[in-house]
Amino acid sequence: MSRSRLLVAFAPLVLAVPANAQNAPPAPPKPAPALVEAFKGMEGTWACTGSMDNPTKPGSRLTTKSEMKIAPEVDGFAYSGSLKIEKNSMMPAGGKAHFHWGYDTAKQKLIEFGFDNGGNSWSGTSDGLKDGSVVWIEEGAMMGQTAKSRTSVTIKSPREITVVGELDDKGAWRKNEEIHCKKK
Repeated sequence: MSRSRLLVAFAPLVLAVPANAQNAPPAPPKPAPALVEAFKGMEGTWACTGSMDNPTKPGSRLTTKSEMKIAPEVDGFAYSGSLKIEKNSMMPAGGKAHFHWGYDTAKQKLIEFGFDNGGNSWSGTSDGLKDGSVVWIEEGAMMGQTAKSRTSVTIKSPREITVVGELDDKGAWRKNEEIHCKKK
């Protein structure tokens, strides 16, 4: 066999070796850095105290005591949370809420949706952790009415956060709740 025929015969094999190396299985996907950064250290159980507007008595506030649990889901591509509020005059059975958070790769934003036992629901987006806070802009239904809200989660330390909820009141944000949580 001539040298040129040998080259022709073995060239595909020689060229196939690098091609096969390039066809190695891709590395598994990783959660978006913005999601990882926003929820770093948030997993676990938090004991919370605070106050909120009392919609049954305008101008008055209710003291609240609650427990929040946050856990990573689907290999860290999402987080889920639950909140249980102790019984009070506005919520004789107590309050319960469930949240889900993730990352929308097309919009390049954190996303959330949630529901509570008052029949409320909401969804929102955030640009992620900035200056120690994650600010969510949300829309949903509150007490049967369309509502726009803003929730700011400020990380005070690895074991302490503050959550401030605000409602859109004719184009201006009005604080309706403030909660201080410490990790158990």
